Amino acid sequence: MKLTQAQIQFIDTYLQNSEIEFIDVRMEMIDHIASDIEHKMETEHTEFYYAFKNYMVLHKKEHQKANKRYKKATDVKTLQQLGYLFIKPSNLFILIGTFCFVKILSNYYDIGLFVRFAPITVLFLVCIYYFIISYTKGKKVRYSSLERLGLFLITLFQIVQISYNPFTQSITSNSSINLMTGFFAIIATTALIFLQLILKYNKEYTSLYKNTIV
Repeated sequence: MKLTQAQIQFIDTYLQNSEIEFIDVRMEMIDHIASDIEHKMETEHTEFYYAFKNYMVLHKKEHQKANKRYKKATDVKTLQQLGYLFIKPSNLFILIGTFCFVKILSNYYDIGLFVRFAPITVLFLVCIYYFIISYTKGKKVRYSSLERLGLFLITLFQIVQISYNPFTQSITSNSSINLMTGFFAIIATTALIFLQLILKYNKEYTSLYKNTIV
C-alpha cells in the first residue's frame, strides 16, 4: 500500500518539526519511515494516522539517534557522485586545462600570490553561491552532504597552506610552483563539481520535494 502525497507531506512536516533541517537527510529518513509504515498498514490493516502514531511511539528516539547515520549515508552518496564527476572527460579536461593555463602564465608572470590566494577565493565564492541558492525566496534549503563537502575542501586548503604559509614562505622553485598550480587546478575543478552538485541536488531534491511532498 503506497502512501499518498498528503501522507508523505505529513511525515516530512513531522521531521521538520523534529529539527531535521537538511533536505537530503530528511529524504533518506522519509524513504525508510514510509516503507515501514506501508508495511505496518498492510499487515495490521490500520489507517495511516494510527500506523504512524504507533510507529513513532516505538521508533522516534531511534530515528533521532540515527540522524548521524543518515548524514553519513548522504555523505557516501555525495562522495561517490564527486568521484564520478571528477573522472568525467569534461571535468578532467578542465583540470588539465587549468593546470596548463596557469603553468603557462607562470612563464611570463609572478603567480606566487595568485596560486596562494586564488583557492580560498574560489571556495569563498562557492560558499556564497550555495547560501544564496539555499536561502532564495526566503526558503531555507540546506543539504548536509554539500555543507560537509565544503568543510572538506576548506580543510584541504588549510593543510596545503600549512605547508606553504603565504606570510612566511616564498614560492620561487619550479617544483613549488608546480605543486601549488596543481593544487589550484584540483581546487578549481572540485569547486566546479561542487557547483554541479548544487544544481543537481536542487533539481533532484527540490523537484522531488515539490512533486512528492507538496
